[in-house]
Amino acid sequence: MGDLLFIILILAALWYWWDTQQVNEIALAVCQQKCNQAGLQLLDATVTRQRTWLRKGAGGLQICRLYSFEFNNLSNSHQTADFSPVEFGVRESGYIVLIGKQVVETKLPYDKTVH
Repeated sequence: MGDLLFIILILAALWYWWDTQQVNEIALAVCQQKCNQAGLQLLDATVTRQRTWLRKGAGGLQICRLYSFEFNNLSNSHQTADFSPVEFGVRESGYIVLIGKQVVETKLPYDKTVH
């Protein structure tokens, strides 16, 4: 019985790792797309998982993940929400939230729509 439990735990850990790798790729692709659409440069070509939590949904438990990413302007023409100019080369942060493999929210300071 102990061996079976150990195998189940190993399989669950492998599934979680595999699922997380897939979601990381989705988050990175969406961030690259959002930055390109906004005329921004995604820095370090990476997203960083900040938080993972479980939530109860219609289909049972769902894994929620919050990622952050950094970007900078490709031009000086962008302004922040308070209309102050942003200097070229300044690192700024955005975030993306996924539930399972579905993107439920993205946020860039220049993006007037939150997805």
